[in-house]
Amino acid sequence: VFLCPLSLSKIIDPSYHCPVQNNALFLFLDCGRVPLVNVMSGSRIVGGHNAELGGWPWTVSLQIVMFLRTVHVCGGSIINENWVLTAAHCLKDIRYPQFWRAVVGVHNLLQRHRKTKKIKIKAIIIHPQFIPDTYANDIALFHLKSTLSYNDYVQPICLPFFKELFNLNASTRCFVSGWGRTAEEGSASNTLQEAEIHYIPWDTCNREESYGGRIVATSFCAGEEDGIVDTCLGDSGGPLMCYLPDAGKFYLMGITSFGHGCGRKNYPGVYVQVQFFKTWVINQVLQAAGEDRNKMYIGQGQILLIVVFYSLLVAT
Repeated sequence: VFLCPLSLSKIIDPSYHCPVQNNALFLFLDCGRVPLVNVMSGSRIVGGHNAELGGWPWTVSLQIVMFLRTVHVCGGSIINENWVLTAAHCLKDIRYPQFWRAVVGVHNLLQRHRKTKKIKIKAIIIHPQFIPDTYANDIALFHLKSTLSYNDYVQPICLPFFKELFNLNASTRCFVSGWGRTAEEGSASNTLQEAEIHYIPWDTCNREESYGGRIVATSFCAGEEDGIVDTCLGDSGGPLMCYLPDAGKFYLMGITSFGHGCGRKNYPGVYVQVQFFKTWVINQVLQAAGEDRNKMYIGQGQILLIVVFYSLLVAT
């Protein structure tokens, strides 16, 4: 698989044209943009506030079908027209795709917007090394049954495939969004919440008075050490997105994974570090695309056989 462009500088340079036409399916140049809202002027989920309509167009509500309605369980992120990235632990109870729906273009879960779509799920892929006890490799993919149409309220977020994006620090402007609880013992929010949070160094988060070495190398912490801002139950699987000024885009740097309570001092939220799983994501998407092509060829072959058989019958 050839990925083009090969460096972030190529993306930023508008004169650069990729010489390869058939590159990886989801490596978009047109991603991570918010058409309607200047989200960089936002405030602080726990310690957050209502997002503006269209504020985070890649944020998805993953819902379970219960009787005649669907119920929000986790968040997710649109990474291309057919795929949503989320956390594996969201699927601990129900893994069958027929019981899930991805709701895109949604702001208030109780109010259907004209661009809101409820999409059936074709397949669910959980990382094979996911360990529920430690939340290691807490990542999963939802393969949508129908292709998304992008608009101002439905957009993909960029994925961090370039080495220039790997170095998060305390000055990086990062945000989270979700419909989770607004307090540890509080109720979930029907309106999408947003909060600005800060990267917390891995060794700081693993101190004895914090998580005490329980944070695996492929995860990181973000929030505030004093606990003022945090994600909570119902935000799992949702995006932690960071803004890269040079590119003018948002990148999916983390997936909301777990935490010790919500908004507790010394226990910030823990996030899956997406860049460690780029090869796995690429392989799953391309493998599925190959399978779809094979099914198409088989279908075309069957139609051809029927036509030939019918022609022979008519001829005789």
